[in-house]
Amino acid sequence: MLNLSFSQQRKTIMQMGKTFLMAAAVTGFTQMTMAGQTVDQLSDCLMKSTTEADKTTVLQWTFVALSSHPDLQAFSQVSTDQKQQLDKNLAQVLQRIMIEQCAAETKAVIQTEGIEAVGNSFQELGRTTGDAILKNPEVKQQLKGVIRYIDVGKVATTFLSPSLLSNLGVFK
Repeated sequence: MLNLSFSQQRKTIMQMGKTFLMAAAVTGFTQMTMAGQTVDQLSDCLMKSTTEADKTTVLQWTFVALSSHPDLQAFSQVSTDQKQQLDKNLAQVLQRIMIEQCAAETKAVIQTEGIEAVGNSFQELGRTTGDAILKNPEVKQQLKGVIRYIDVGKVATTFLSPSLLSNLGVFK
């Protein structure tokens, strides 16, 4: 980057920032194909460096980002100021973790596998945050609410064999 003009350096840094942000945003929704050793090392560093408060920040930002979808907007009343504050909070978390706490690992991933691979390192963090969401009692209760409206008998007769249903005591 030393041979680039200031505006070229700034443009490159801004592109890197956008890539990091997008990678973090889609972490929980993408599948990692073949993680290299450096990706695994960065993933480990991210997991060790992320506090519960950081995970809450990621969760809140992700919720608001997803609620921006036109099909979800009616279910969320988040102000512009709140969105901007969440953007700032997430940027601070990402910057602290990637630049201060996991700088060597981040640099190794970029050098060996490219900047896009940084996003793969966030997958375990996304998975852990998603697991925590599903373990929350209020979320569990909401998920159970759907079961009330599913015809369990229809599901059972569609997917289970008559002998299995008999063993379960459904048919005799």
